Amino acid sequence: MNLHIGATAAVVAAGLLGLDVYTTWAIWREPDLTGAQKGLQSALVWLLPLLGAIVCLNVVRAMNREPVARSSFTVSE
Repeated sequence: MNLHIGATAAVVAAGLLGLDVYTTWAIWREPDLTGAQKGLQSALVWLLPLLGAIVCLNVVRAMNREPVARSSFTVSE
């Protein structure tokens, strides 16, 4: 039983570590962030591993999205 719990904990920890490493890599590859912003976001990722990674990854992804029109109607002149 203890082996199963230990193996599960190891898998969860490895997944969390991978998410944090990927998020940190994505932050530092973002050219629109300043060095201070990159440092603060990286600290957030490692101080709050799951929540920080989710928030920062969503911020980086939102910065890379093309703006989407809210309506398909055109303005008449």
